[in-house]
Amino acid sequence: MAEGLVGRPVDLLICNAGVYLDKGHDIDGFPADMWAQSFATNVTGVFLTVQALLPNLRAAQGKVVILSSQMASHTRAPGGSYIYRASKAAALNLGRNLATDLRADGISVGIYHPGWVQTDMGGTQAEITVDQATDGLLCRFESLSLATTGCFETWDGQPHDY
Repeated sequence: MAEGLVGRPVDLLICNAGVYLDKGHDIDGFPADMWAQSFATNVTGVFLTVQALLPNLRAAQGKVVILSSQMASHTRAPGGSYIYRASKAAALNLGRNLATDLRADGISVGIYHPGWVQTDMGGTQAEITVDQATDGLLCRFESLSLATTGCFETWDGQPHDY
């Protein structure tokens, strides 16, 4: 992707990858490869994508959006889902650090909880529809700036605990 975008400014990079491989597992069901696969997608992939597109983001003084989860927050630790929670917490931490390091380049970074969405991952009992999440997130992306860089917000604009 980076090769295809050489010389082209990128004003908005949305890092939306996410896997929840440990959903429904109990404490005895977390093999090492599940950890590695989850972190490769949920954290490493985010960083490597941002790194690869830095010239493009710098050219546009663009925005980086990282979709994390409320499950990354230390205030939401009811147990279980260890890998998903840890990887999304790492993505949150990554975003906060990128916000600090990229500020001088004019690049703002926002971290967002998309909501509990009615998708394959969220299930039919989830609280909001895909359209509600999308509309809310688009508003968040539009309002992201250097003044709000490093924010952790919900899809509807509420500040989230770290």
